[in-house]
Amino acid sequence: MEKSLAVTPWKYGLLATCILIVTCNVFFFSCGVVTWGSAVSIYGSYGAAICGVAVFGVAFLGMYVALKVSYKYSIYYLICSGLVIAALGSYLFIFTAMREELMGRFEERMRSLFEQKTHSDDQMQPVHSLFGCCGLNGPQDYLKEEHGALPSSCCYAFDCSKPTHIYEEGCSTKAAGNLRMQAELNYYSCMAIIALEFMGLFTAYYLGKARKYAKTKIKDEETPINE
Repeated sequence: MEKSLAVTPWKYGLLATCILIVTCNVFFFSCGVVTWGSAVSIYGSYGAAICGVAVFGVAFLGMYVALKVSYKYSIYYLICSGLVIAALGSYLFIFTAMREELMGRFEERMRSLFEQKTHSDDQMQPVHSLFGCCGLNGPQDYLKEEHGALPSSCCYAFDCSKPTHIYEEGCSTKAAGNLRMQAELNYYSCMAIIALEFMGLFTAYYLGKARKYAKTKIKDEETPINE
């Protein structure tokens, strides 16, 4: 009985779980904000950011509970983790339903930026530099235009003097593929965090129970026996 209620295994189990949650949340937070932001969805970006901050907060609370072995704060952690699981579940449902729409919005945005570009204001250039691509379908999109020339952003280190430095892949495929990969990371990291949160609930519950048992045992041992 005493071994099953030992504090140490649950303490380090909760600590390890919280560290894994923080690690997964780095991918969830960054990829979520980029995915929603690239599709020009402000509310989605804020939603991903708020969920990410909440996960960080609860994970650090779990670390505090593990290090302090606090029964009272383990109750707070259980409540906060339950709320975070509910929030992440809602986020995952919405993201799954809208993921393909977000990809479509991004591709449409790429086409819009390319069509609106001028010689003095080419808003595709930051996209070229960020994703290592050129035009929509490749460098020919620029070269086939009248007096067409490649912008320096279409080349590695902004040096177009060497043919090997030119980005051959178009942004409609490379940038969209990169964003789709980030969307996948956001999706699977969210699922991993939810699973780890349940594990955190399990370890925190038994840590609190073991801590309460230890306190009760000490009190019983210190209580004088009336003869």
